[in-house]
Amino acid sequence: MINASFDSAIQPTGPLPSDKPVSVGHALMSYARSQLQKAQDQLARRGTARHAGIHEARKCIRRAKAALAIGRREFGASGRRINDELGRICRGMSLLRDGQALVEALQRLRKGASGSLQDVLQDAESAARLRRDRLLETTLARDPQLHSRRQRLLLASEQLRRLDWESVSTGDVLAAVRRSERRLKKAGRRVQKNRADNELWHDYRRRLRRLRQQDTLLSALGIDSGLSDRAFRAQADSLGDAQDDVLLIRRCGRDSPFRPEHRRLLRAVARRRLQHTRGEWDPAY
Repeated sequence: MINASFDSAIQPTGPLPSDKPVSVGHALMSYARSQLQKAQDQLARRGTARHAGIHEARKCIRRAKAALAIGRREFGASGRRINDELGRICRGMSLLRDGQALVEALQRLRKGASGSLQDVLQDAESAARLRRDRLLETTLARDPQLHSRRQRLLLASEQLRRLDWESVSTGDVLAAVRRSERRLKKAGRRVQKNRADNELWHDYRRRLRRLRQQDTLLSALGIDSGLSDRAFRAQADSLGDAQDDVLLIRRCGRDSPFRPEHRRLLRAVARRRLQHTRGEWDPAY
């Protein structure tokens, strides 16, 4: 899957004070820090754009974590502490992201729906929007303008700079992608044995997402990972939508924002879509 024929030194896109090439490790550090800067910028968005900003910020944090994971052996305890902190920041916004994801899942279901189902979905979407906005209001009351989270990302970026990135080699990069491929295939085999298990699908999707993050990372560095297959990217996007359908099914239980008389229908519609989406893909990879 991987093209190992790239140089161990990567030329940067911007000007340098000397003609020396930038090492793989330094390029990875610059990439990780740029992603954390983008995450801070996304969290600074205002109004309705903040919902999309939170989603994009979490993606940027995960990309930074993917870069950090490549040098995990060289970075030791310091790297683990930074990785754990980034994970806490990301998980701390998961409820906010789930609130928006629920709205998006209902919007997708409304496409092609008609009659009474369209009315139910529209009512459910309104309820989901209200819940989403209340979740954000509660968060902003505790962390105005998400300033605390942005400051934590800034601190993490500074801590990243102090790690021994120069010790990260081309071999470490290749080994990380190969490791991700092996883990993905292993998760795929587990799904094949029990395609009805949501947790197994979720694990498979997370491993697929990590591999895609590494592909994005290497592409940004001008490295061909050999993972630019369209089906690979389409599967990641499709299974992301399927995870939102799982979220909708769960939100039709206790503490649901939807009307009791609508929950059974919403569960049935989401399950049909979920089965259809997962049936399109072979998780063997």
